[in-house]
Amino acid sequence: MNNKNPPQKFLLIRIDRIGDAVTILPAVDVLRGSFPKAHIAVFCRDYTADIFKNNPQIDEIIIKTTFWNDLSSIKSKKFDVAIIFFLNGYVAWLAFLAGIKKRIGPVSKIWAFLLNKRVYQHRSQDLKREADYNIELLKPLNIDKGFAKAKIYVPQADGIKAQNYLKETFNIAAGKDKFIIIHPGSGGSALNWPADNFVLLIKQIMTAYPNLKILLTGGRPEQKTLNYIAHKAAPSKPFVLKENLALIDFIGIINQCVIFISNSTGPLHIAAALGKRTVSFYPNVKGCLPKRWSPYGQGHIVLTAGSGKPKLKKECPYDFMSDITPQNAFDAFERQLEGN
Repeated sequence: MNNKNPPQKFLLIRIDRIGDAVTILPAVDVLRGSFPKAHIAVFCRDYTADIFKNNPQIDEIIIKTTFWNDLSSIKSKKFDVAIIFFLNGYVAWLAFLAGIKKRIGPVSKIWAFLLNKRVYQHRSQDLKREADYNIELLKPLNIDKGFAKAKIYVPQADGIKAQNYLKETFNIAAGKDKFIIIHPGSGGSALNWPADNFVLLIKQIMTAYPNLKILLTGGRPEQKTLNYIAHKAAPSKPFVLKENLALIDFIGIINQCVIFISNSTGPLHIAAALGKRTVSFYPNVKGCLPKRWSPYGQGHIVLTAGSGKPKLKKECPYDFMSDITPQNAFDAFERQLEGN
C-alpha cells in the first residue's frame, strides 16, 4: 500500500454480541496485512473480549465501561483512525469527541453525521456475509480485499486446561475420545431447530457411532432445554455442560471438539474461527439469512428451513424450522465426520 504517512494507531469498534464480534476478525487480518507496523486496538464489551485475546494481530483490547471513562481513556491514546463496524450513538459520539481525525463507518443510521469517512452499505438486504461488510469498511484506507481468515487463538495452557476439565468432568480424554458439541439454543438471535429434532439426531448419531461422545452446551436460560434433550435421548447418554464457564474457558472446550452442531448463534462463529467443521440450522427469514450470518470460511454445512422469498419472523409458523429433518442433519453430520 502506497502511503507516505500511514496511520499509526487504529481503533476498531464493535460493542454488540459474541457472533458479531467474531465477524470483525477477517477485517483485523486484512488491516494488519496492510499496516504491519501499526498499533491496532479493539474496543468491545467485557463479555466479548476473550475473542480477541492472544491474537498476535491485535495490540490492545479496550473494554467498554461508562461513556465518560471511555472517552477519557480513548482520547488519551490519540488514535488516528476509528473504524466503527456497528454504528450507534454511543460509539459515534465517542469517536467524535475523542478527536479521532478519521472516523469510518456505515451510513446506516442518523449517527453517521458524526463520521467523516462514510461507506454506503445495504446490510438489511443481506447481500453478503457480515464479515465481508466489515472488510468493506476498510475502503477509505485504500484497502480493497476479499476473503481473509477469521481466527481465534488458544494458547497451549488454555488447551491443557480444557483437556483436564473434559477429562475430570466427563471422562473425555483428549487425543483418544472423539466428541462433538451440540448447542441447541441461539440466545434469541434466530429461530431454533426443535428440541425434539435434536433428540432424534442424537439418538441416530449414538446408534451409528456408539464410541462418539456428545456434549450439550448452552447458557443458563437454556439449561432446561439441555436437560430435556438429554433425558429424552435415553438410552443414549449425551453429557450436559451445566457449569456457566467464562468465555475463554468455553472457547478452550470448543477447540477440543471435532464437529460443532447448532442453530445460528455466537458459539457457532467461535467454532468456525477455531477451524472446526460445523453443521448449522438457519431460517429463510429476513435478518437471519445464512447468506449474511452463516459461518465464515470453509468446512461448514448450512441447512436452511424454508425456500423462496425470505419471510418475516412474525410470518413463520411455530414448526417452521422442522423443514430441516433429523435425517437431513444426520447426513450433514456424516459428511463432516468423514472429513475429519
